[in-house]
Amino acid sequence: MKNLLVLLSIASILLAYDEPFDPNNYKQREIRATRISKPLRVDGILDEALYQTQSVSDFIQYEPFNGAKASQKTDLWIGYDNDAIYVGARLWDTDPDSIVGRIGRRDAFLNADIFEVIIDSYHDKRSGFSFQINPAGSMRDEVYFNDSWTDDSWDGIWEGKTRIDEKGWTAEMRIPYSQLRFSDKEEYTWGILPTRYIQRAGEWDYFAYFALNESGVMSRAAELTNIQSIHPPKRREYLPYFTSGASQLPTLADNVFIEGHDTNFDLGLDTKFGIGANLTVDATINPDFGQVEADPSSINLSDHETYYSEKRPFFLEGRSIFNFGNSGPTSNMSINFSTPQFFYSRRIGRPPQGRIYQAHPDSLDKSSNTRILGAAKISGKVGDDWSVGGLAALTNREYAHYYQDGKIVDEQVEPYTSYNLLRSMKEMKDGRYGLGFIGTYTKRFINGVELFGPMDEDHNIENLLSDEAVGIGVDGWAFFGKNRDWVLGGWGGFSNVRGSESRIFSLQQNSSHYYQRPDAEHVNLDTSAHSLSGYAGRLNLNKEKGNVSFNAALGWISPGFETNDMGLTFTTDVINKHVCVGYRWLERGKYIHSARADVAYATSHDFGMVKTADVLYGMAYIKFINFWSISFDGGYSGEVLNKAALRGGPRVIEVAGPFFGVSLNSDYRKDVSMYASINTGAETDGGRSLGSSFEVSAKIGNRINISVGPSFYSSTDMNQYIRSVVDLNNTAMYGKRYVVSQLDYTEAAAEIRIEYPITPRFTMQGYFQPFIGVGKYSGFKEYAAPESNDFLMYGEDGSTIEKNDYYYSVDPTGGTDEDAFIIYDPDFNQKSLVGTLVLRWEFMPGSSMFLVWTHNGANYDHPGKFDLAEDLSALLSEQADDVFALKVSYWFGQ
Repeated sequence: MKNLLVLLSIASILLAYDEPFDPNNYKQREIRATRISKPLRVDGILDEALYQTQSVSDFIQYEPFNGAKASQKTDLWIGYDNDAIYVGARLWDTDPDSIVGRIGRRDAFLNADIFEVIIDSYHDKRSGFSFQINPAGSMRDEVYFNDSWTDDSWDGIWEGKTRIDEKGWTAEMRIPYSQLRFSDKEEYTWGILPTRYIQRAGEWDYFAYFALNESGVMSRAAELTNIQSIHPPKRREYLPYFTSGASQLPTLADNVFIEGHDTNFDLGLDTKFGIGANLTVDATINPDFGQVEADPSSINLSDHETYYSEKRPFFLEGRSIFNFGNSGPTSNMSINFSTPQFFYSRRIGRPPQGRIYQAHPDSLDKSSNTRILGAAKISGKVGDDWSVGGLAALTNREYAHYYQDGKIVDEQVEPYTSYNLLRSMKEMKDGRYGLGFIGTYTKRFINGVELFGPMDEDHNIENLLSDEAVGIGVDGWAFFGKNRDWVLGGWGGFSNVRGSESRIFSLQQNSSHYYQRPDAEHVNLDTSAHSLSGYAGRLNLNKEKGNVSFNAALGWISPGFETNDMGLTFTTDVINKHVCVGYRWLERGKYIHSARADVAYATSHDFGMVKTADVLYGMAYIKFINFWSISFDGGYSGEVLNKAALRGGPRVIEVAGPFFGVSLNSDYRKDVSMYASINTGAETDGGRSLGSSFEVSAKIGNRINISVGPSFYSSTDMNQYIRSVVDLNNTAMYGKRYVVSQLDYTEAAAEIRIEYPITPRFTMQGYFQPFIGVGKYSGFKEYAAPESNDFLMYGEDGSTIEKNDYYYSVDPTGGTDEDAFIIYDPDFNQKSLVGTLVLRWEFMPGSSMFLVWTHNGANYDHPGKFDLAEDLSALLSEQADDVFALKVSYWFGQ
């Protein structure tokens, strides 16, 4: 009996022993799906037979206590039938009254509790489809690419319902196979990553363990197995739509064509269909984008165009397939390097580029955008490891109409244009290596084409636009080390543009190239050329894992590289390199949750090996345990020679100076949160800048979201470019005078956003931006010599300058009037108020109605004088244009 007691005691001790928890045991996990005999009723009630089977559980914290067990239990079931995947989850909560559910528009990040499932149906360990839902039933979806990058422009057609009860909350999803991509097999193994976010704790729980000092998401997902005897469906979707609109345009009341008002009605069709199991074609005929948000106002004082982000749904959805040049490394840092793009979708449907000089604005009718007649794109996979994408679009020939000598004249301002793009990427050895290709081709039918109408000749457009443009690029990556600790990524490309002699001559001299620079011996301005060619590329080495970070890059863009017909090239003639090292503190402390610091050095030269940039740069970030965070950045720019300051003139000195910035974020979990930043800089010649911004976001109840973000910026540029004047006697500056001045610039603006979701499918969203930008010019002068900071101040040393009503008269030598010239008064005061209010009703999955109001007001009174109260009063009292539009679309699909 005594021996029996001893044995029982030992057994009880062994049974009571709890093996220490090790999160590394949760890195390789599996979920077995269960075939169900009939479709589930997606209602958030877990009462079907599926939920009587064994669930999977044991989620692991990613944040805030990386590697710890989840603070709340989650039970998960995966079922499937011949048509769809079903996901059910019981999200237990010991304090159900603290569950946060907010109603919001589709794809909004609402800072609520979240349940998410990411499915890698290709099982390539680099891509995935994410489906998210919060306790209030608001839905969000996105796609993963390059292992950890996301794109929320994708809108899947799927179902989801939730319920809150005394145990916590539940979620159910039905994800049709038509929303996934997979090849036909007898049995499938997919990647899967269920996650849960507990808002009040700022806690992310993952089904698989992710260490903070490692990169990647899809490559570390669990496996979904036991899916058998299903087949990829035939995918066909049709979305016809009609639009109508009415405009009140008081700013065009005197225009003889418009007379202050306009109406329109239009029809169109979007369609989507599958080719085989993995390829999808999206096509649009006569697309309409009236529901998109207005572009923000800005003042561009540089020599380059203003960049605007894409907002049109057709070009947004699936755009990641056209991502080029930065796959592989999870960090693609750039310092003083403007990476060119082979594809910039805003080129398609851009404002007509032809110029009408001889017409008064009140007798001119010119479209604000070029009509897109049709567009199509293809995306998906061929085999297991080839990703492919393609796009083709055709835009209309646009005419401007104006009165001349009592008659209406029609003049072409944009020709028929064909835009074409092909993209492919092959991934090898589970994404360890990648090799891709991109090709673009733009063709303009400048002098007409019989297919579209009678042939005609238009030398105005012929001299302004290129006939055709080609861009070709190759990119790829290679991971090194057993655990893929390092990765080398890169790309290289070639461009060729063809056109008339006058077009190519002009292209060589524009702000991207400046071949006319008199002291640039490595470029030659060719007056008889019919084409322009160039090359570019970049190599990037990045450390992917560990607390120590490292990034280095070498990039180059030759003087003749040009992708602006279908892509975007800001600047050329540059060889850029940088190296950056840093350290990450990931162990949670008493006050600090995590932190990192980096220091970098970057320098640039032109192809003549003249140094054009020299920067020492540092940055730091601290996240506190109360979820506040602060970041710093700053550095010092050394003195270099600027090849673009005189916009085609000789190089001049760009003076040195320090810069510094700091930003603060409050706890984003709270109903009221804020962001604030200050940035400042100084130059040794007296130039300076100071910018600040502040944003407050408020959540009122579980529906209304409001954010207000005022900003202020002021700067003094001692040498703002004004103009150049030919004077062959001024041999020191190669026969020209380059006029500059001091510019004191002040900007005040605000971005105001409001969202009021009545239900997750019936929402109102508003965006408004008041903007004031004022510039005052003074101290007009000219450069005395190249590669210097020496000036001739007008009004000194015998020169004269006289102010008239709208211009300045300048005599730089004070002798005869042969070298005299004028400067039109460049002072400005640009005020605008733009806004968009959108009412969206998704009355059926995929079918929606938009009611849109767009407001656009502007005022230019009091140039050179900034008075906030006076400027706001003038802006608000100014007549403004209002456009009202209705769009209804209906989805048919299977």
